[in-house]
Amino acid sequence: MTQSVVDLFQQLARNEFGFFSRLQRVSELMTTSIPVVNSDCSLGHAIDHRDPQTIGSLAVVDSTKGDLIGVLRHSTILRCLPRYLNTLKEGDRDRSVLTANVCDLVTRRSPTVSPSSSPLAALEIMVRQNCDWLLVCDSPDQLCGVLTPLSFARTMLLYYQVYQQLQPLQRLRLVDLDSDLSLDEIFCRGAQTARDVMNAPVSIDSREPVAMAIQTMLECHVEHLPLLDENQRVTGIVSRNDVLLALQPPARPHLLDTTVPLPTVDELLAAGQENVLSEPVTGVGRSRLISVSPTSRLSETLSRLVETGRDAVVVQDDQNLLGIVTLRDIVRVFRTLMRLQALKDR
Repeated sequence: MTQSVVDLFQQLARNEFGFFSRLQRVSELMTTSIPVVNSDCSLGHAIDHRDPQTIGSLAVVDSTKGDLIGVLRHSTILRCLPRYLNTLKEGDRDRSVLTANVCDLVTRRSPTVSPSSSPLAALEIMVRQNCDWLLVCDSPDQLCGVLTPLSFARTMLLYYQVYQQLQPLQRLRLVDLDSDLSLDEIFCRGAQTARDVMNAPVSIDSREPVAMAIQTMLECHVEHLPLLDENQRVTGIVSRNDVLLALQPPARPHLLDTTVPLPTVDELLAAGQENVLSEPVTGVGRSRLISVSPTSRLSETLSRLVETGRDAVVVQDDQNLLGIVTLRDIVRVFRTLMRLQALKDR
């Protein structure tokens, strides 16, 4: 029997809709407006005078057949860009990089899932392979959508907009999984603050050189470093992308390898990047500092991430740095919820 609209809304009102249990297919979460460039396009044409920070990754398709070739990753774009783009300081090597064909820079073996795959399967791939762009394909060469960490952040924010309950927060307890409560009800009552999902911050003195920032990111396996002044107050934040954007186009092709987050300092020195590496890190930090309090509801943190288009917020209490929340942390939270739902469904 078909469910009536009235019954549906009554379920929503009682928080019995089963939001997480109804998420069965990747097609319900994917973005279908896919940024695409043709295989005969140059890197300069793909950028087309846009702000490199806002471009993101691009799907590369065959200009004649329309088949998927691979992904031009955002990190690859930033590694190739001349630091002094469209300025008098731009050199011949800088311009030659921009004329490179996108097919020479594409990642051809990017992970994919089918539209009928479960969201949990997609989440496991994103976490395990540490990827921020997951292609959704009907067949190996037919692209129909894309999943990003932002896809899951928006979905979770939608959940909160429907089920937000202004009541005292409690901790999410595993014992509740043995109850008759739905996962929606369990999650709505606890584990919803920035403190619950934040990671311990790895920070750096804003006067330290870029080389120290790169070394810290590599050693600590982080992509964001809050910048501290002499009083240990947060003055900004520098991201991996900020560092990539500050570097000159690499002279050696292997430095374009996107399987590693950043080239090592030794490799960059060998490639002639001494001037950039010695600059104060505060000079290359372009990411906007966004902060929330540790008691902020997770829904507020999600809103800040989605509305600003940023991928990290710092958690502060009276200007004291306590932690950092990234979109990848949200992906891990979503994966936990889907795993818990799988336990409830057994």
